[in-house]
Amino acid sequence: MSKTEYPEEILQSLEDYNIDIRDFMPGHGKGAKLLLNFNKISGIEQVEGIILQGKEIPNGIIADVIIKKGTKHEEPIHLCFGVNKESGIQEIFPRIIAEDNTDVKIQAHCSFPNADGLIHKMFGHFYVGNNCNFEYSETHYHGEKSGALVAPVGYMYIGENSVFVNNFNLTKGTPGQVKILIDIYAMKNSVIKSNIRAFGKNKHDSIRIRDSVFLEGERARSIIKMKAAARDGGEVLMYGVTEGNAPYTNGHVECSEIVLGQGSICRARPFIRATDPTSSVSHEASLGRFPQKWLNELQAKGLTEEEATDILIQAMLGEE
Repeated sequence: MSKTEYPEEILQSLEDYNIDIRDFMPGHGKGAKLLLNFNKISGIEQVEGIILQGKEIPNGIIADVIIKKGTKHEEPIHLCFGVNKESGIQEIFPRIIAEDNTDVKIQAHCSFPNADGLIHKMFGHFYVGNNCNFEYSETHYHGEKSGALVAPVGYMYIGENSVFVNNFNLTKGTPGQVKILIDIYAMKNSVIKSNIRAFGKNKHDSIRIRDSVFLEGERARSIIKMKAAARDGGEVLMYGVTEGNAPYTNGHVECSEIVLGQGSICRARPFIRATDPTSSVSHEASLGRFPQKWLNELQAKGLTEEEATDILIQAMLGEE
């Protein structure tokens, strides 16, 4: 499949996140790939040890990703779920299974460049086996009109002695209405690292994300890091949940949010609970604006306050 056979605007949004477009196209790079344009599979590419299957449905796709036992790949699996239309409803049902002793990364990208009344729904199930290293990164672009309503739900089971890294990034374009629910269940000796970043840019943007980790196995550990900014009337609510439900579990929730401009709202609601006397769960949250000293230092270099603020926001929301 050539680049011209997949909507250019969807591909362009990948560049905004510093992702090489060519890696997403079948025939380029070395990773497995699945590309969806609304409800049509535009491209699919298999590699050894990884099964990709998609069933087209009226408004989207049922997608199965199976990483076979013992499979290890340095190149990520690329999933691109795009909609080039202004309105309509897209529904995605991913079922992802990483069997025991696997080591893989998935790079998913949801792009709706012309969204103006578009609805995107996702209901996903993830199963990660024992002794795995699994990283799932999802970037979103919802266009510039605040015209999307995006509501993903994900349930994730992480097996014993496995490391699971979850990255969600919604910092380019305008989010629109976003409601995200993530539940991660961690078994014995597993390690969970969840990183959420989001930016509401105007009064039409409302972002609500609940990221939950349930430490169900002995000595399971987790850290949730949620970073967000709201400006010019945007609204952000970050709800980080961690429960220590097994012996010697250890979890932490960290929320950092910046609020800028009249009418903007940032809220952080960390919720922690321990049901085992040997577990340890903690949280910290900060809300406010950047220290004036930081702004002064950048403005002393010739930047306006708005330019200085943009640099600080991008630095805060950038990759660590």
